Amino acid sequence: MAWSLQGEYMENCNCEVLCPCITSSMAGPADNERCQVPLAMHIEKGELDGVSLDGLNAVLVVDSPQVMAEGGWRVAVYLDERASEEQQQALGQILSGELGGPPSMLAGLIGEQLGVRTVPIHYTSEENRKRVEVPGIMEFEIEPVRNPETGEVHEITSTIHPMGSNLPIAKSTKGHFDDFGLSFDNTGKNGHFREFAWQG
Repeated sequence: MAWSLQGEYMENCNCEVLCPCITSSMAGPADNERCQVPLAMHIEKGELDGVSLDGLNAVLVVDSPQVMAEGGWRVAVYLDERASEEQQQALGQILSGELGGPPSMLAGLIGEQLGVRTVPIHYTSEENRKRVEVPGIMEFEIEPVRNPETGEVHEITSTIHPMGSNLPIAKSTKGHFDDFGLSFDNTGKNGHFREFAWQG
């Protein structure tokens, strides 16, 4: 089954800026005993075998050991409540990694599925602010880290990441999550964002 997703993503982990998981391509230890991070996606264009996924949002919240590449991730999945049952099924299949493509890179690292919820997901993207909110569950907001002289956004290049090898650097202004018995606050910590294009 052919599929594709294009859009923008943002994340806000609990490491200091800059995250050693990114600079080591997940092979080095995080700043903390557990790595806790949401991967939030706004899908501008997407489809699976004719099922349109345009305009939908999704979030994966990861709680992993200190060295992410070792696996054993605990993952919660949040799907856009605006999606029809057919769209939810298509998104779930893609994000699980069972249909190949970049999500399959993560599938082998997951040790426990905490659960799947269909919820309102509000994703906002502006030049100096990226934000995702699921009311009552999570609120994350990041700001790009810029060169104070040129205004250019700092970026890390040539890393291994499912969204792409070049990642703009950001810092969070809000970073709250509480669900499935997992609660954390990543405010003031590391963030990234970029456009992505997946297919399988």
